[in-house]
Amino acid sequence: MEQRENINTAEICSTLFWHLSDQGLKPTQVNQLVKDVFNILRNGGVFTVGYINKELQTLGWSEKAVDDYILELILTILEKEFKYTVSSHTVH
Repeated sequence: MEQRENINTAEICSTLFWHLSDQGLKPTQVNQLVKDVFNILRNGGVFTVGYINKELQTLGWSEKAVDDYILELILTILEKEFKYTVSSHTVH
């Protein structure tokens, strides 16, 4: 969590934009993906990347619209800009 505090949101957004642009998404699609992920997460619960991708598929996104890295960037933006609280747990 401390590492997230050291990076400004503009850098995170830029990284997310370039990463998704390299995968063929247009700027408006990047914005919509972030909104769609937020709408999936906003009521709380336990989520995995697989679950989020299944929900995104119902909205017309590809089977693997987000990966761990993309989700981490989106969560960081939500935490920093919108004070969204995320607790993560690693399961082995």
